[in-house]
Amino acid sequence: MTNGLLEGKRIVVTGGASGIGRSVAQVCASAGARVAVADLDRGLAAAAIAELPGSGHVAVALDVTDPAVVDTAFATCAAELGGIDGVVNCAGIWKPREDGPITRVTDETWDKIIAVNLTGTFNVCRAAVRVMEPQGAGSIVTVASVVAITGWEKLNAYSASKGGVLSFSRALAIECGTKGIRVNCICPGVIETPMTEKVLAYSQPTVLPIGRLGRPEDIARTAAFLCSDWAGFTTASTVVVDGGFSAA
Repeated sequence: MTNGLLEGKRIVVTGGASGIGRSVAQVCASAGARVAVADLDRGLAAAAIAELPGSGHVAVALDVTDPAVVDTAFATCAAELGGIDGVVNCAGIWKPREDGPITRVTDETWDKIIAVNLTGTFNVCRAAVRVMEPQGAGSIVTVASVVAITGWEKLNAYSASKGGVLSFSRALAIECGTKGIRVNCICPGVIETPMTEKVLAYSQPTVLPIGRLGRPEDIARTAAFLCSDWAGFTTASTVVVDGGFSAA
């Protein structure tokens, strides 16, 4: 049960207009938070907050690859929400048909995936810390992938980007602990979202001990917990939510 878990909290969700991000926004709002949905398409972000329970939610345009845009977006979120208690980094891309084998991966594909998934996470976390440090408190949740731990054939740039997110999250958690800012990383397994549906149509994992693919809400509930005071002693943690895939 998440009702009241985030009562009074102010949460920013990047990539919050679709997929896992949209589910994170819904779960956080249902748990009592005011939510800022930040997405490349502000129209989609506005549509997403229109469906959220509660009031006082915010829609902002956000290109995570542009540091100036990120800083402006976070200033807007902090002003409209009255501060920021939690940030969940859901903005990300993958290009499975272009990311392997390695001899066919172009510089453009590599650079784009790294720019969005890794550098974008860095840009968002830097902006978040700038807001949270004066507050003396905050929770940052990054979203990597189980491939950050296991690797995945023909997902070269994606695996590298998510491995970078995982290592960066640990480093940031150590740096920010005395500032009252917690940083934790979720590593999802295969989750049914619009981003993965085309690949899942012709290729699915054959071994999942839990017996089903992941759902966006599986990740969203974990993120909500990590943003809550119930996770007050949890930082620098890697939370694998993959239905047992990485252990099989």
